[in-house]
Amino acid sequence: MVDSEDKRDFRRMTIDSVISVRAVNTDEHFVARATDLSATGLSFYTEKQVTEGDTFEINIEPGNAAISQSLHAMVEAVHVEETVPETEYSIGCKILEILSG
Repeated sequence: MVDSEDKRDFRRMTIDSVISVRAVNTDEHFVARATDLSATGLSFYTEKQVTEGDTFEINIEPGNAAISQSLHAMVEAVHVEETVPETEYSIGCKILEILSG
């Protein structure tokens, strides 16, 4: 754990990666742009409107980000913010489960 000024338990790693996202409740697939990753969460931008509490299956491949292994996980949206201009949404997620494969 990290004792930081922003009161986070884990440091964030800045990444800039295209990720694949599947909405669990609708089985809709879309791409998004991941911007940061920590031990317990990640943030991404998307044009798709989502709601806090929505659950997603995400995939981040190495080479697209500052990670050495792929990340396949179930995440839950805990923060949704519309950006200006209103063409994108900033989504903050907590990692619920790391999936294999």
